[in-house]
Amino acid sequence: MKITVTGGTGMTGSYLLYELAKTKNKITALKRDTSNTEITKKIFSYISKNGNELFAKINWVEGDLSDYDSVESAVKNADYVYHTAAAVSFKPKDRKSMIYNNVHGTENIVNACLNNSVKKLCHVSSVAALGNAPKGSLLTEDIELTDTENISGYAVSKFLSEKEVWRGIAEGLNAVIVNPSIILGTGNWEKGSPRLIKTVWEGMKYYTKGVNGFIDVRDVVNIMIKLTESDISGERFILNSENLSFKEIFDEIADNLNKKRPHIFADSFMLHSLMYFDNLRYLISGKEPRLTKHTLRSAQQEHGCSNKKIKKFLNYEFIPVKKSIKDFCSVFIDEIQSK
Repeated sequence: MKITVTGGTGMTGSYLLYELAKTKNKITALKRDTSNTEITKKIFSYISKNGNELFAKINWVEGDLSDYDSVESAVKNADYVYHTAAAVSFKPKDRKSMIYNNVHGTENIVNACLNNSVKKLCHVSSVAALGNAPKGSLLTEDIELTDTENISGYAVSKFLSEKEVWRGIAEGLNAVIVNPSIILGTGNWEKGSPRLIKTVWEGMKYYTKGVNGFIDVRDVVNIMIKLTESDISGERFILNSENLSFKEIFDEIADNLNKKRPHIFADSFMLHSLMYFDNLRYLISGKEPRLTKHTLRSAQQEHGCSNKKIKKFLNYEFIPVKKSIKDFCSVFIDEIQSK
């Protein structure tokens, strides 16, 4: 099989490339000329002593998702395509460009798959692309997003990107969509969920009572592969291991790092105050804000996700979140001690 992957320098894409590299398939990874593959190589080395050997099996090609010709060149002759790439930013100035780039990139992927008769596309979306579950209920695949004004630009981009995939399906594309909750993993400790581990390591005093879904990146990629290699098509699946409060997550991370647990409850007033100072920091330094009105809302609300559908289709058993945190904190500590 010939397989093309986008987003191979991101956390999910890196773990996916590792799993694919263990097979005899020919793997092509599309990356921008400015993208760095060192994090991907580091993740390979975390997982296996043969990481460098497996990494060498990846055929990296430079291109840009906004350029249809480079997308088609990467997709041409592919049997399967995994689309994991997406820009993520919560900076207000990036909202419009991020939405456009993520949606246009997905549009190009879908069109290239259609034009080259790709056997199947697996598109990585997010639970953020779905609507809000009624109070006291879990989010399911049937709940549609209706309000795009009061959600993050990232969520809007995922919602509209999904529409491109559904459009492709209507035009005859064989495709599946996965909607992961918060993905736990390793890689760049300055971005995404790995930053949670580093933040707790550096000392986290505050916690909230918000609840969200969490899933191990290894489960995400394993399910993606199973779905892509199955006869399942025209379906989307929420991928979620457990629904836990952020307090439970932070406590578990702190325990595994032998750090003090967060002990100060951050109510709405405190969170808004912290967001104000965080925004000042952003205006002065340009560093990615850690608190926005969207992340602040998420930190206080319950966003439990159902995993009944994927369990029904694949009879899949998820890695417990406690094990995920233990494994990934161990990687972090090993890296810290090796420096």
